[in-house]
Amino acid sequence: MNQTLHHEHLVRINDPQNLAAEWLTREQLWAGLRHTVEAPQVLDASIDSASVKEVGPGTLAREIRRGSSSMRDEVLLVPNELLQIRADAHGAFAGSTLTITIEEPAPQMLFVRFKYEVCGLDEEREEEEDTARCCAYKHFDIDRIREVRRYIALTSGYML
Repeated sequence: MNQTLHHEHLVRINDPQNLAAEWLTREQLWAGLRHTVEAPQVLDASIDSASVKEVGPGTLAREIRRGSSSMRDEVLLVPNELLQIRADAHGAFAGSTLTITIEEPAPQMLFVRFKYEVCGLDEEREEEEDTARCCAYKHFDIDRIREVRRYIALTSGYML
């Protein structure tokens, strides 16, 4: 029997306590997050290639290759609001999603919420496995935000 893992966390983008970090606008943050979805190989060295195969209204379909295997997934895009990656419908994790939402509880106070719904996991797995998986997701998402900042720095000309 398979079971779903639910995990979510927030990453603060603009922090008044951190004057060294460049503040991002919602539009810059969106552009950077979209970049990480369109070019996932910048985050994951195990990806040999990634390409956008189809573009529709508010969606894109990707093919990601690792060695001789490939998988397709779909990304829902709501500009300046959210991206949702839906796992390959024919893969081991069919039904899984990662939803990345930009939140702004006060003007310019940007956060990104990462919400994972992971399907296809064994029901008999150990709690430590879920803890390790959630920890890995958080580290990966912090790296995603670093890549967003790097991308914005390269495209807008400010220094990190």
